[in-house]
Amino acid sequence: MDRKLAAILAADVAGFSRLAALDEENTLRALDLCRGRIAELVDDHGGRIFGSAGDGLVAEFPSAVQAVRCAVEIQRGLLDAQELPPERHLQFRIGVNLGDIVVSGDDLLGDGVNIAARLQEIAVPSGICISGAVREHLDGKVPFALTSLGERNLKNIPRPILVFRVDWQDEIAVGGGVLNGAPLAGRSKDQPSLVVMPFDNLSGPGDEYFVDGVVEEITAALSRVRDFFVIARQSAFTYKGRFVDVRDVGRELGVTYVVEGTVRRGGDRLRISVQLVDAETRTQSWSDRYEGAIEDIFEFQDRIAAQVAGAIHPAIRDAEIELAKRKPPASLRAYDFVMRAFPNLWGRRRDSNNQAIELLRQAILVDPGYGRAHALLAWCHASSASYLWTDRPEQELDQARSAIEGAGSISDDPTALTAAGAAMSICGDQDRAATFIEKALALDPNNAWAWARLGWIAIFTDDPARATERFRRGMTLSPRDPLAFNMKLGMAFSMAMQGALSEAIAIAQDVVNNYPDVTWSYRHLAAWSAMTGDMETARWAAQKLLAAEPGFTIERYRALPWFQRIPQWQHQMAEALRQAGLPER
Repeated sequence: MDRKLAAILAADVAGFSRLAALDEENTLRALDLCRGRIAELVDDHGGRIFGSAGDGLVAEFPSAVQAVRCAVEIQRGLLDAQELPPERHLQFRIGVNLGDIVVSGDDLLGDGVNIAARLQEIAVPSGICISGAVREHLDGKVPFALTSLGERNLKNIPRPILVFRVDWQDEIAVGGGVLNGAPLAGRSKDQPSLVVMPFDNLSGPGDEYFVDGVVEEITAALSRVRDFFVIARQSAFTYKGRFVDVRDVGRELGVTYVVEGTVRRGGDRLRISVQLVDAETRTQSWSDRYEGAIEDIFEFQDRIAAQVAGAIHPAIRDAEIELAKRKPPASLRAYDFVMRAFPNLWGRRRDSNNQAIELLRQAILVDPGYGRAHALLAWCHASSASYLWTDRPEQELDQARSAIEGAGSISDDPTALTAAGAAMSICGDQDRAATFIEKALALDPNNAWAWARLGWIAIFTDDPARATERFRRGMTLSPRDPLAFNMKLGMAFSMAMQGALSEAIAIAQDVVNNYPDVTWSYRHLAAWSAMTGDMETARWAAQKLLAAEPGFTIERYRALPWFQRIPQWQHQMAEALRQAGLPER
């Protein structure tokens, strides 16, 4: 039996079955086009494709460097090589491993090949994951940041594998992460940036591996948030064991924010404290504490990473909003206009929604190609229709659809993808909405807003049990999110659909008490109370709704397009609102 050492590249298309189901002919045509381009690139880099099945392929290379360079060229080359709409582009996931393999004719077998396939499975769409064996051969030879994702247990692989992510979109000068004190190249000038520092171990040296693992996981989770730039783990760990001022760290690494933390063991419990600090002012923007049992140490580690990422995202957004507010109007960029719009985006009042629309239009005037501004504008117009803040909801929905089409390529922006998906869902196209939202979560799995919108899609497609699960995940990730009221009402809606009306009413009353300006909560409270026979509460809620929204009618409510796939619930809600005393037309 012949054996040899080779670098193996495995690739497949993320979500191929779903894309094919939406448009089989064009998807297959795009796959053939991509395969042809990949074959050319593999050949150009001295490789050979030795296996292909379905939407995947496997290739061998004589060196790890050639394999990784080819992987990066594949991802770059396929960005604009497809004629499909941006939201239906084929996005490949790639894994690269270096190992001893078995030669069987033209085929290659063994763990060396299997590990590459498993690495490909954990890569995000348009992402590249490599093994530690590959990483050892890349120093000074590729101009890309390599971020450690820690040791991973891969399916059917008997031992943990050290995994790195190739940040191929963030090109740096070969041999360095920060050059002459300057930030890494490839960062958008509008992106806030942060570093996760080594956490302080307040327990014994035996916990050091866990402390480092927590930092690894948090860094990896935050690196998936495209709203900000995260310094690679290896650069951050040059500060391990040193006392440093956060202001010095900010200047040396070119970052705006610093994440710090401590880990302490007490008996069979672990406590992790985390804080986000403004590097320039040294002020704390956010902090939290997490506790868990030692026997669940690795599950605890993953959960903390997800929750920290989910909480830091809105904390940084809030800090950027405050910074934009302090700038004089003459110096505002498109990014600043969008940041100023954010506090007005969350569907509480007609006037704040209109302010957001105006700010987003100004952002588009400054930068007509700013996809996020277009997508958020679509969300605002859709919200205006859904909350019946307009006499012409269909016109608002048309404007939402036009804004989505004007957004262009937003395939690398989870916030824009979520906004577009949310707007499309309200417009009634739940399948296209799900495509947007699932792409957002593939890029940033800790995006609370995306989980909430996926919950609403489940409601609008008559799947309340799944909706409950998704809303719960969103609330766990970001319990202090400005959109928390929306997630709570979504949870209540899903419970009402499952017959748990008393629980739904309790949540709606909580929202009414804590968010009095969220007037559309009175719709639900009125309807659900009427369904239980509590006509006193139903009529009170109906009167509050009419006082806040004098133009509300059952006819206009029933006409909302998101009712299309739940007609039975549309009828139930309308009848209950009628009993509560709301006008038909």
